[in-house]
Amino acid sequence: MATPDSQISLEDKLTAVAHAERLARAHNLVQNYLLASASIALVPVPLLDLAGITALQIKLVHSLAKLYDVPFKEDIAKSLVAALLSGASTILLIKGLVSLAKAIPVLGTLAGGSIAISGASVTYAVGEVFIRHFESGGTLLDFNSHQVKGLFQRLLKKDKATEEIDQEAVAETPVDSTPAAV
Repeated sequence: MATPDSQISLEDKLTAVAHAERLARAHNLVQNYLLASASIALVPVPLLDLAGITALQIKLVHSLAKLYDVPFKEDIAKSLVAALLSGASTILLIKGLVSLAKAIPVLGTLAGGSIAISGASVTYAVGEVFIRHFESGGTLLDFNSHQVKGLFQRLLKKDKATEEIDQEAVAETPVDSTPAAV
């Protein structure tokens, strides 16, 4: 009796593997740019960190476009990233104020850590939005920032929500006082 797997052609299997590999490379790119964003945020010069993070996000879109064979225009990518970030205006305002706090001794060091976390979160959200858009066959020219603003907001909150859930789970986990079996 033929199994469902045997009915799938070799070409379909190869296409699925190629798709999975491309998706894994895309997520790997996002992780690399996320780490770079967090690192740039530690630059002690006020507002230079924000410019650097934004430049990295545009470069991330460029790298993803290249991976998905999507034509790239820097001016279009800049406006699309700016449109996405406009949906996170509260976060960006706070980041700008925190970045300015870098000019204050001691407080500036603490500010760098805060910007590193938020810069990484925003870079993650930008990357994930563009991965999903490119995966669906989209290009820079048909990207609709209004349609993805909700997704962008959820992705921004995802890390924070995940952390809160993880902390609650740790707090609710009972401590087992029985010795482990040998």
